[in-house]
Amino acid sequence: MSLLLRSRASFARPSSSKLSPASAFLQLPPSCRAFHASPRPQFLETFVTPAHALFEGIHSLTGLPWVYSIPLAALTIRTFISLPLSIASRRTIQKQRELDPLLQAWQSQLQAETMREVGHLGPDVAQKTMLQKHRRKRIEIYKRHGCPMSKTWLPVFQLPVFLGAVEALRMMAGTRQGLLGLIAGSFTSADTPAAELEESSMTHWYEPGFTTGGALWFPDLTVADPEMRLPFMLSASMLLSLTGGQKQSIWGKRLTRALATVAVIAGPLLLHMPSGVLVYWISSMLMAYGQTLALERFMPIPKQVVPCKPRQPRLIGRAMLDKKP
Repeated sequence: MSLLLRSRASFARPSSSKLSPASAFLQLPPSCRAFHASPRPQFLETFVTPAHALFEGIHSLTGLPWVYSIPLAALTIRTFISLPLSIASRRTIQKQRELDPLLQAWQSQLQAETMREVGHLGPDVAQKTMLQKHRRKRIEIYKRHGCPMSKTWLPVFQLPVFLGAVEALRMMAGTRQGLLGLIAGSFTSADTPAAELEESSMTHWYEPGFTTGGALWFPDLTVADPEMRLPFMLSASMLLSLTGGQKQSIWGKRLTRALATVAVIAGPLLLHMPSGVLVYWISSMLMAYGQTLALERFMPIPKQVVPCKPRQPRLIGRAMLDKKP
């Protein structure tokens, strides 16, 4: 009797091992299924959450209007993130300048090795080989003394922080005029209705205080500057920040020219940017200029040591003895 009941139960309830993956997934409770009615770019919110928390925290702690809280947040970011990276990079450059005499001391030996190895192949090959040897020796010496070339690029890591702050202000202003917002929108499902996507991206983290948190001729921080002064003030501040540093290398001068071109065209391109974003951007550029002046004052980079060159050709033999002092 018990054997008969077991056989009936086995026929009435199919074995779980014979279920297909789709059938097994459909038997899961709704809470375990990864469906969402309105997909949103969650990675973007995770990226800008620290910046949003910083803006909200400074505004709540100080009680200042948003037009003053935003520059204060920019000062905080510059002080605790950008300044340490710039100091570390500047110390690396200072140490590299101190190692210039050591690199010059290796110059004659590298030339002798190059001429012994590839001198018979012509001056072009010798010059190319010499540059490669000098580059490898420079990397070796810098790495041995704890100042590799990679440390000079540390200030680049402040760019994601800046983009996160700009995107947080864009979301707080309730507009879709933002670089990261456009990138995140490309990863959103195409089945999402346009109205729903616009509502979720424009009302999430929207700050109503931005509408009355401005000053002077731009009382509303959620809209573009009605007099179009802020975009061109941004271009001027970007150009001013480029004049603080002194670029010695050829590639540094080319980079400065490229950034100057971007600064000139930034004003006309950002005419429709919300005033709150422009206030942060201008404040950050002016603080970058002040930071550069402070580093030039308190952490100056020594001039590059160059070999001494004789003022007159060397005199040999009797001519040197006859030369008057």
